[in-house]
Amino acid sequence: MTLENQPTPSMQTSVQLARHLGVFDATMIGIGAMIGAGIFVLTGIAIGQAGPAALLAFALNGVVTLFTALSYAELSSAIPEAGGAYSFVKKVMPNPVAFASGWMLWFAYIVACALYARGFSSYFLEFFHQQLPTWTEAAVHALGANLIIALLTLGIGLLFILINIIGTHASGKAENIITLTKLAILGVFIFFGYRKVAAAPDVALQNLRPFFPTGFAGVFSAMGLTFIAFEGYDLIATVSEEVRDPRRTIPRAILYSLAVTMFVYLSVVFVSLAATPPAQGLPVWQLLGKYGETGIIEAARGFMPAFGVFLILFGGLFATLSALNATILASSRVAFSMGRDWMLPHRLSRIHPIRRTPVVAISVSGLIFLAIATLLPIETLGNASSLLFLLTFSLVNLSLIYYRRRSTAPPPYQTPFFPLIPVLGMATSLGLGLFQLRSQPMAWVLAVGWILVGIVIYQLTFARKATVAEVSRVMEEPDLLRLKSAKRYKILLPVANPSRVQPLVTLAAKLARGTQGEVLAMTVVTLPNITAYSKADALLAQPQQLLNTVQALALQEAIPLTSLLKIGRSAADEIVQTARETRCDLILMGYKREQDPLENSVIYHVVTHQPCDVAILKSDHAIDKELQRILVPIGGKVINDALKVRLIYSLYKDTGCRVTLMTVVPPHAGRLQRKRAQEALHTAAALYKIPDVELVLDEHEDVAEAIIARAGEHDLLVLGMREEPWLQSFFFGTVTQRVASQVQCPTLLVRAYLPEKTRLKRLIRR
Repeated sequence: MTLENQPTPSMQTSVQLARHLGVFDATMIGIGAMIGAGIFVLTGIAIGQAGPAALLAFALNGVVTLFTALSYAELSSAIPEAGGAYSFVKKVMPNPVAFASGWMLWFAYIVACALYARGFSSYFLEFFHQQLPTWTEAAVHALGANLIIALLTLGIGLLFILINIIGTHASGKAENIITLTKLAILGVFIFFGYRKVAAAPDVALQNLRPFFPTGFAGVFSAMGLTFIAFEGYDLIATVSEEVRDPRRTIPRAILYSLAVTMFVYLSVVFVSLAATPPAQGLPVWQLLGKYGETGIIEAARGFMPAFGVFLILFGGLFATLSALNATILASSRVAFSMGRDWMLPHRLSRIHPIRRTPVVAISVSGLIFLAIATLLPIETLGNASSLLFLLTFSLVNLSLIYYRRRSTAPPPYQTPFFPLIPVLGMATSLGLGLFQLRSQPMAWVLAVGWILVGIVIYQLTFARKATVAEVSRVMEEPDLLRLKSAKRYKILLPVANPSRVQPLVTLAAKLARGTQGEVLAMTVVTLPNITAYSKADALLAQPQQLLNTVQALALQEAIPLTSLLKIGRSAADEIVQTARETRCDLILMGYKREQDPLENSVIYHVVTHQPCDVAILKSDHAIDKELQRILVPIGGKVINDALKVRLIYSLYKDTGCRVTLMTVVPPHAGRLQRKRAQEALHTAAALYKIPDVELVLDEHEDVAEAIIARAGEHDLLVLGMREEPWLQSFFFGTVTQRVASQVQCPTLLVRAYLPEKTRLKRLIRR
């Protein structure tokens, strides 16, 4: 996600939000979006349409959703870009189809806003009827229930439109708490329901008979109505730019969220039917259907203690408000994205200069949803929104087929049984939508009318202005995308201190030229957890200037360099994550001479979580561009020596420097020990493949003192670090730490990457 109004650099710099969401956070987003107002508002209506077979309707909807969820999982892992279904379709389909998907998705979210606003109004009225029955009945008698609900809908709608315009920041942890609260409320409901079923199983079985009181027509009608309740996992895709390791995390989060949601939905519907006692001379399914959107409240009244009704009322209010806020945000985001692509008026892409919110997109979306919410019945709203999501999901499945045909590389996550799964997803979504043509014609009238209006507007106004490519389009800055897919040696260069930039760039340039590689320079704007990402713009100027300096030095060195400015909570986490995502071969960092690396939390975290080789440069001044003499002590860990071989050979290829390999033996060493030291030197020289390498066998009681004394004659000293960084007292090893703290010449500390499996095997051997 690129921030607006950033300083203009001398070269192109990609600005990204941090990938700070893990599997749990992403799963909570999906669960929170699905387990929302739908289960509270639509359960009673669905049971009224299908009877006990509403259980089958929810289960079949889960199967239909699973097909599309697998397609979403593959597309989200391959195209981790904000925007969801609209972004997927616009990458691989022609402009008119991309417009149609965005137009339908926008309206689907708008209708969902209307549904949740109406649901809140119904629950709010019922809540006041429970607490203040006399006043509520008087108000209903004076104004009528429909007018009161319409006024409440307008009021809550305007309030949340205003809140979204002003702009609010809720951290991922807060969203997790909201989701867990909804799960806890439904968990209490399910617990008391199952307890009632266990106490009276005969009554529960009687409530489930007949299972198909309205036939299969009722099942399909309930499926069309409640499909909107399974919409929400796609929101994981809309935040994919902020998900860590999206290739693995997004598919897992989508499937986990769907599994949890299916269990909760089926449990809620089952206990509502089986545990509620018949009343008013009606079977349970008709009783719950009579109460419509408040049917679940009637169920709670039947088998929960006195607090149950209040708890479900609170849960319904809580869920509808949460869903209303999320869908207002989602609808405005789709409108904003389409406006930015000239698929809709470009004014929709305007950002408020202070609030940093798309004011026009929010306002237009809000006005449309308020008009719909006050004019149409709630069942029509639910069916229309479900229908539009079904049509959009059909396009997503088709997009996956197109993507596979055009992709030249296998996707990170592959949908099983391709192309059967996307074909089934497309067929079931369209089939369920077509059934609604007979059972809910008004929903089709509303949806088709909206689509036709959109086609006319697009052809007359936006067809020539649309700038979205008709085939696959790069997801990020071209240079950064190329860097991620390149096969060349890649060096990640985190920079933070302007005084350390020149030595780092000089050394990175020499290594890049020697390996025919390239450099990714990055800096991280760190924000406190309480600070919104939208507030980061004020902090971008200095980091951007730092990257400009790096770019200017890279031009002088004539090396390929891409710069990246990231905004996150932890600089160390972002360095490790960026190295992993871009498949870097080496992280090259710097630190001050007077500073012990143990006290630098960023360096310590990177070394202890390294995804590739790490090198740390300690230098107070510019590195000699000629770099005539390099000292390399040997005799440490073999794996670090292999890394030193790669780096030293690269420097030799670039500068033709003279390399000195040294090892130290005590003065009283025996003939066998000296012979082994000589053999180690010659073996190392053969590995380095550098002509005229100087071999030094030094005699000294103190290895560190011997290295320090000889290092003064050289332009660079290269030392290896130990393998066990979690033992802080042995972080660099005694010799390395002493040498690094006392030597005067520039020093490069290196630690080779050791895969976890290899590290575990070595520990077992020890």
